[in-house]
Amino acid sequence: MSPLNRQCAGITRDGRHCTFSVSGPQQFCHLHDPDRSEERTRAARRAGKAKRHTIEVRDLKAEIRTLISDVRTGELDRNDAGVMIQGFRTLKDLIALERQVRETDELATEIEELKRAYGAA
Repeated sequence: MSPLNRQCAGITRDGRHCTFSVSGPQQFCHLHDPDRSEERTRAARRAGKAKRHTIEVRDLKAEIRTLISDVRTGELDRNDAGVMIQGFRTLKDLIALERQVRETDELATEIEELKRAYGAA
């Protein structure tokens, strides 16, 4: 490794030395840089919320597949299934709305943080 590229000084969760390279005066990679801790926390929070919505969508899809199967086999009346599909559409729309509100709130928070950081507020 050249003197310009060194190994990150960070320690992984399992106690090993990080294998990522860093360049210039940096001591840590982006995963271990203490100055980027808040950024990593925000990203993890967003990922957790996104996972929850992914699970909700997966569950809705499974219910719709069951509904389709029940109509095909005659276990469920087509009219009842139609009403249920309308309910699923409403749930889908609410999931999308919830995502938009969350993203808007996150952007507003980030804008306020940037304003404070640059003294504009």
